Amino acid sequence: MNILKLTRTIILSGFLAGSLFGQVPAKAPKTPIFISPALVDAVVLMAPPPALDSKKMSQAIGEIYAIHRSATPQEIERAKWDNEHENLFAIASVLGDKFTRESMPATARLWADMDNDQGMVVSAAKKFFQEPRPYDLDPNIKSVCGAKPGGPRNSYPSGHGTIGYLSALVLSMMVPEKSELIRARADEYAHNRVVCGDHYAADLQGSKEAAELIMGNMIGNPKFQQEFAAAKAEVRQALGL
Repeated sequence: MNILKLTRTIILSGFLAGSLFGQVPAKAPKTPIFISPALVDAVVLMAPPPALDSKKMSQAIGEIYAIHRSATPQEIERAKWDNEHENLFAIASVLGDKFTRESMPATARLWADMDNDQGMVVSAAKKFFQEPRPYDLDPNIKSVCGAKPGGPRNSYPSGHGTIGYLSALVLSMMVPEKSELIRARADEYAHNRVVCGDHYAADLQGSKEAAELIMGNMIGNPKFQQEFAAAKAEVRQALGL
């Protein structure tokens, strides 16, 4: 490991350790619930997206073109569905039709608090990296999921992707027996952002990194542990485990 990577690892470890001491303040608008507030500033240490004029970015644009040439109507409809369902239950649906917000109140409560915190981190990362969306970088790309050009430069990391990977992490902790199925669904969910034409493949890697940072920071928080325990019992009962 080189000095730059070692330094980044040490700094990130310090941020992740911050939530182990004491409980995060009660929920309020734009206030962390489970994570250390310092994690929001730690997004500057995330791996950056490819340079806009790089070969890797050209390849990412080419991948979107290739997907749009070959995608079936069913694949596009699936991507549209995922675009419209931005929550843990879109991932949990792979476990069965019992997994709805209404039927899983403890899981819904846990997710609402997790979603609050991931939203803060992702928003900060998007603001820091300022990456244009594919259809703003190349006007020949059209979103098949209804997005229009001219919006904020906020492609990196993908919010949907972060939600999918964060959901997969917490669900796999609850049901390790189903972890392979859950992670495959998260990968599909993230890939559908590229199918939409709303993100590059590199945005998904950023999402995975963001999800891992967020989960690592949440896991030592007593309030998270309490809500997680209730949600895990609810999920396992629903699955008959």
